[in-house]
Amino acid sequence: MNNAETQQILEHIKTMYHRDYNVNTIKLWTLSLQDIAYADVSYALVSWFQTEHFAPLPSDIRAKVYNLKTGPDALASQAWEQLLRALRNAYAPESEQVWNDLPEITKEVVGGYATFRAWGNTDTASLESVQRPMFTKRFEEMQRRTRKEGAAQPQFREPLPALPDACPAQVIPQIEDHTGGGVPAPEDMMQRLRERLGGGK
Repeated sequence: MNNAETQQILEHIKTMYHRDYNVNTIKLWTLSLQDIAYADVSYALVSWFQTEHFAPLPSDIRAKVYNLKTGPDALASQAWEQLLRALRNAYAPESEQVWNDLPEITKEVVGGYATFRAWGNTDTASLESVQRPMFTKRFEEMQRRTRKEGAAQPQFREPLPALPDACPAQVIPQIEDHTGGGVPAPEDMMQRLRERLGGGK
């Protein structure tokens, strides 16, 4: 990703989670995700919005990109871990909202809110030994069926749209690396570069 693409990603995060960012944020995000295509980051962010209640870090986006490109085994494991976290709140006042916030495929595999509540009253050892194998098997079957029918995550086929009211682009110094891509350069690095080239300040 380049600076402009990073700014668009951060604008979406700002819109969703009400988080502000500045020039340094753009520099660090670009540096952290410069080897990943904008489309992949965009798809990952859509997936993040569907399941998470807090703003992501670059490391979260990298993990999400990896998970979206892996097979059903890794995705089933990820879905199970997310379900276990949700089950901690199966009897909380907001349990119905916690259930509704789970991905549709997870809810379909579990079978319903009543089952979700019942699993929430089951010890973790039993869940891991009895329910997890069945959950994983059914999750993978549904993933295979969805891919076969050609309906897998249609919202991931297009990247996030550009936001017209993104904050005005601020010029960020760039240096070229040996691959031809741009890498944001901090001010001290630019100063050293100017001195090396004999340009002074």
